[in-house]
Amino acid sequence: MSSEKLTLGYWKIRGLAEPMRMMLNYAGIDFNDVMYECGDAPDFDRSCWFDVKFSFGLDFPNLPYLIDGETKLTQSLAIIHYLAVKTGLTQKDQKEAARCDMLELVANDLIGIGSRLFYSSPQDFASNKDAAVANAKVVIKQFSEALGNRSYFAGDNLSCTDFVVFETLDKWERFQPGILDIENISQFMRRIKELPTLQKYFSDPESTRNLPLNNKMANFK
Repeated sequence: MSSEKLTLGYWKIRGLAEPMRMMLNYAGIDFNDVMYECGDAPDFDRSCWFDVKFSFGLDFPNLPYLIDGETKLTQSLAIIHYLAVKTGLTQKDQKEAARCDMLELVANDLIGIGSRLFYSSPQDFASNKDAAVANAKVVIKQFSEALGNRSYFAGDNLSCTDFVVFETLDKWERFQPGILDIENISQFMRRIKELPTLQKYFSDPESTRNLPLNNKMANFK
């Protein structure tokens, strides 16, 4: 077995990689957090990534990527599920796993609502903001109903899905303060923040938690 540290590569933002970083921090796994920083306006040069993207032996080169010995992955949910096994954050049975897969894909839909808005033109951002927030509120209410009186989305057991949903919801709270003012969602968010092994992650000024949410060309960072 390789003794090399796992490597996670992504832009120098929270973006799609933050649930992965949270899971690794939760499990106390030391890893190489490789961050690529695009240039400033107006060109937002991304050659820091494009110059090397085909040099890692990835089948489908993209960000984020994970390299763990001979395992090389791209695509966010593939990485999340790989890390779930590695960190002990899998669901307890097939039924629970299938339900959580559904929730993760709904979270991706909610991310998409934000991404289409944040990375649109300034004019479209201004004109579409209210509609995007309204659509997000509908999905967040659905998450509240899906959570019900459970501690976590898989029931009593913390799983990878909780990190995906937490990060997705937290981004919307940053963008629209108060959007998570639903009792069980607020309790869920607090429950994640109070996990003992994530205290440094949430409190350390150098934590990736303090990176911008989105890249430099976005209207909301």
